[in-house]
Amino acid sequence: MKSICYLLLVLFISLWFPMKGNAQFVDAPKREYRAVWLTTIKGLDWPKETHRGDVEAQQEHLRAVLDSLQAIHINTILLQTRIRGDVIYPSSIEPFAPVFTGQHGVAPSYDPLAFAIEECHRRGMQLHAWLVTIPLGDVAYVEGHSKQSLPSKKPKQCTKFKGAWYMEPSHPATATHLSALVEEIVSRYDVDGIHFDYIRYPENARRFPDKDTHRKYGKGKDLKQWRRENITAIARRLYNEVKQVK
Repeated sequence: MKSICYLLLVLFISLWFPMKGNAQFVDAPKREYRAVWLTTIKGLDWPKETHRGDVEAQQEHLRAVLDSLQAIHINTILLQTRIRGDVIYPSSIEPFAPVFTGQHGVAPSYDPLAFAIEECHRRGMQLHAWLVTIPLGDVAYVEGHSKQSLPSKKPKQCTKFKGAWYMEPSHPATATHLSALVEEIVSRYDVDGIHFDYIRYPENARRFPDKDTHRKYGKGKDLKQWRRENITAIARRLYNEVKQVK
């Protein structure tokens, strides 16, 4: 009986005063991320298609969405800020997405990103800007932006593949363009994070037509390794430049 009591006492002391050098005892995270992806493409989450052009309805809808998420203890919103070569805030770099007004390049009478940040912070929630990086949309979508689309303005850094347009990851201007977008967002808005989506080559990448750029920039490297290095270089640059700003 005494040995059992002694064992229990040792266990109690061990649990109450954990050994700092023991790897099994780690501090609990101070904050859990309970996040939701809030999709703006095609109005899947916000704004509704029926609310296009109706600012009051769009804003009330977002408030209702955030209230419902707050009620289940979601604390982080990942808001799709760059959709397909277009954005949901007034930008000097890319056109405004049509999801709010129904017209390519036409902004509503308010700034949706600024509004979403304000409403999230009012509820004690973080807002992270979610950017789709490499895809630019199908041909019809890109044509909707006409001369404001990236393939129209900078065709050499874009590639058409299987009925859609993509930024060419190997082209040096791709990282520069994405970097400018990220700097624009981080310097102008009080976002709590940046998320990159589709920061990769498209599906069926074996057929992706980048042989010419591989010859030009590949420096004799294996195609697959060269592609991996292209994506890594973009991610590294964006990370470092974001940290320099904020």
